[in-house]
Amino acid sequence: MKILGAGLAKTGTSSLGAALKLLGYSVHDHSTHLVQNLENYLALIYEGADSSLLKEMHQDADAIIDTPACFLFRDFFKEFPDMKVILTVRDNPEKWFKSVITHRVYNQKTEWWNSDRFYRPLLLKLSTTFYKLHKIYELVYRGTCLLLGDNKLASSAAGSVNPFGVSPRIAKNHYENHNAAVKALVPAENLLVFNVKEGWGPLCQFLGQPVPDCPFPRENESLKNGVVPHVDQMNKTDLIISARNEVLAKSFTLVRSCCTKVLPT
Repeated sequence: MKILGAGLAKTGTSSLGAALKLLGYSVHDHSTHLVQNLENYLALIYEGADSSLLKEMHQDADAIIDTPACFLFRDFFKEFPDMKVILTVRDNPEKWFKSVITHRVYNQKTEWWNSDRFYRPLLLKLSTTFYKLHKIYELVYRGTCLLLGDNKLASSAAGSVNPFGVSPRIAKNHYENHNAAVKALVPAENLLVFNVKEGWGPLCQFLGQPVPDCPFPRENESLKNGVVPHVDQMNKTDLIISARNEVLAKSFTLVRSCCTKVLPT
C-alpha cells in the first residue's frame, strides 16, 4: 500500500480515486471497503482488532481512500509509516458541510436501504447484512461527518440545527480537528493537502507522475445529472442484492408462519 486518502467524505474523495486510477494505481474506495471488507472494518472499529489486519485487507491495493478508512489514518500510519498521505479538503468548512447535507438528502431519496424511512428498523431486524452496514453508516454520519440530533443538548448548545438534527458548528469543528490531526501526524514530506480544484499539477508532482493528457476528473460535482455514481453502483452490488434477498426470505417466512397460525388447516 503506497497512498492513503485521509480526507473526510465530501472533500473530493471520489475525484481523487478516479484520478489515481487514471495514473495507474489500484484503488480501494468506499464501495470496495463495504463489499470486500465489511466484516474486517467492523472488527477494527468496534471490536478492537489489531491494526495489522489492514495489511491483509489491502494487500492488493496501491491506494486507500474514503470512509471508513480515513477514520483509521493513525492505524494506517502505524502499519505503513512510509506511505504518502493525501488530505483532500474543501475551500472552507462551510462548503464541506453544505456538501454533506446535500449528499445526505440524496441518500434519503436513492439508498432505500440507508434512509431514515419508517421501515428502516424492520430492515435491521430482518437482515444481518443491513445491520452491519448500518453500523458503518452510523459511524459515517455520527462519528465523522455529523453529530446527529439525538444528542439534543450538544446540538442546541452549538447553534442552529438543520432538518437532520445536525449541529453545523460541531460538524465543522470536527472537520477542522480531523484535518489538523492528520497534519500533526504525517511528516510534511509525505503529506499533500489537496483541493481537487487544483487539478493534476500538485498531485502528479507529489506522486512523481507525469501529468495525463486529459482533464482532471470531477466526480459527484453538485450531484451532476442528478446521480452520484458510487451510490448508484452500491445499490447494484451483490452485497445489497443479497441483503435485499435476506429481507424478502425472512418476510416470506414470517408471513407464512402467521398464516399457518391464523388459517385453519
